[in-house]
Amino acid sequence: MTEHAQETAQALVQLIPPSVAPDFLEDYGLTLTTQQAQAVTKELLALSLYWITCAVRVSIPEPVCSQMQQTIHEQVREKWGSRFGLVHVPIDEFYAAMERKHRMWEDITQQGGEPIAVLSAAAEGLEDDHVIASHDRQNMLAVLLDLVPIDEIGELVAELEETLR
Repeated sequence: MTEHAQETAQALVQLIPPSVAPDFLEDYGLTLTTQQAQAVTKELLALSLYWITCAVRVSIPEPVCSQMQQTIHEQVREKWGSRFGLVHVPIDEFYAAMERKHRMWEDITQQGGEPIAVLSAAAEGLEDDHVIASHDRQNMLAVLLDLVPIDEIGELVAELEETLR
């Protein structure tokens, strides 16, 4: 993998929002416990990794694509406790749940769904999991819209794609 691809993989992980605290979510009108805020952090991480995976898979040729994915997963593992505050969450359980979500979100995008449809499905999933109340879904959607770095991910991957041509 080129040095630029390595740096891009690391920069993509840095774009992923760190753990969110209940007081931060209060700014969005959400009153959540620490455990619920941790569930929001996991959803932000899963969504960010989904968009990173989509962008890298579509734009970056093999073997660089697979190498970047590996680097990204290693970086997430290294930052699991420090950046994402998920010390007490088994990472393998997170990845198993994330893969199920990614398949669902992939179905949405393959059917022509825009990013807002994926984010809406994620907010609905948080409601289904009793992380948020049904009347808080719009507020949660605002959190996801503000924090999931979809455009920034696309820009970073596009820059790398240009250098690989």
